[in-house]
Amino acid sequence: MSTVKTDILIIGAGPAGSSAARAAAINGAKTIFIDKKKEVGTPVKCAEGIGKYLFPYLPFEIPKEQLLWKINGMIFWADNMLLKREGKLWDGYTIDRKKFDRWLSTLAIKDGAKLFLDAELIDFDIKKDKVKKAIIKTSKKTFEIEPKVIIGSDGVESTVLQLLGEYKPKKGHISEVHSWEMKNLKLKDPHFEQIYIGEFTPSGYAYIFPKSKTEANVGVGGIFPEKKLEEYFDEFLEIDLVRKQVKDAKFVEERSKKAVVGDITNKWIHGNVLLAGDAANHNLKPFIEGILPAIISGNLAGELAAKMYKGGEVKMEHYLESIEKLLHPHFIASKELGETIKRWFETKGREKHLLLAGLAAGLFELERLEEIEEMSYEDLLARLMEET
Repeated sequence: MSTVKTDILIIGAGPAGSSAARAAAINGAKTIFIDKKKEVGTPVKCAEGIGKYLFPYLPFEIPKEQLLWKINGMIFWADNMLLKREGKLWDGYTIDRKKFDRWLSTLAIKDGAKLFLDAELIDFDIKKDKVKKAIIKTSKKTFEIEPKVIIGSDGVESTVLQLLGEYKPKKGHISEVHSWEMKNLKLKDPHFEQIYIGEFTPSGYAYIFPKSKTEANVGVGGIFPEKKLEEYFDEFLEIDLVRKQVKDAKFVEERSKKAVVGDITNKWIHGNVLLAGDAANHNLKPFIEGILPAIISGNLAGELAAKMYKGGEVKMEHYLESIEKLLHPHFIASKELGETIKRWFETKGREKHLLLAGLAAGLFELERLEEIEEMSYEDLLARLMEET
């Protein structure tokens, strides 16, 4: 079996992996990043929305040609009540995830990283708690890569974590999502993302994310499904406001997926392995926004990996503090929101839908959540009506 030596090996060529590869190469490391897919960016399993409020946190600018559709705000629906939010925190864009991921991987390649496609990680050779070799399988051969440091950026079902024996998600930490790209829609507000909350979701929310005046990604997801996601999806499409928009829809491509809601491992560093992106739960709640946070965390992981391969020590505490600083104040708030929402869906009745709607719409102050949680359904409804 042939062996390839490198300083840093990155598993996954999504936003986190490509950003990590670029950062590692810029910092002088011989870098290889691999992906089991034959083509970067496919298949698309994403609602393709990004928030403009995160642009100042990015390590590089996104070119205008990648920003395909302007989003001016968000509409929230719960129990036939509509909340409309505009302004800094609600501005964003829809991207074409295939083109976006390819652009990111091209940036990494231009800065010196090597990309291997059709290359699946199947095993590790681990000695003294460190990965010495990664066994890689392609459609034509099996070979070894011998790295000094590894970055696992391979998503919610991380093979890296599974091979390390550190893949430990708990109930409610992974969301199931059933989603479709649709065309021929009659969108109510084509420049507003729509969030729907109610019993038609498996303890989560449904969405319509516009891509043009007549196109959108439409889906439903949650953490405690009690029946097939397709059944929830069909119920969602029958809501009066939704039905009017999708009645003549053409289903283009299914984009169902799993999404990380809670920690699937207890730390982001395991020996000489760093984690980034969804494998480390680096997305922002309540919308599980992952694309731009993955770029930010991937870039940091690449920098830290370059430090590690040169002999520097990187501790979990430093990694956590760096993420919190880079994404301040959003990351810490996201952790609190994730656990709070999970608890609501485990313990609350019908009022949980209004609680989530008010929280997601930014109408409830975090420091007053305990007080708000004790309100009745009627009082919550009155409170939201006052806010609107």
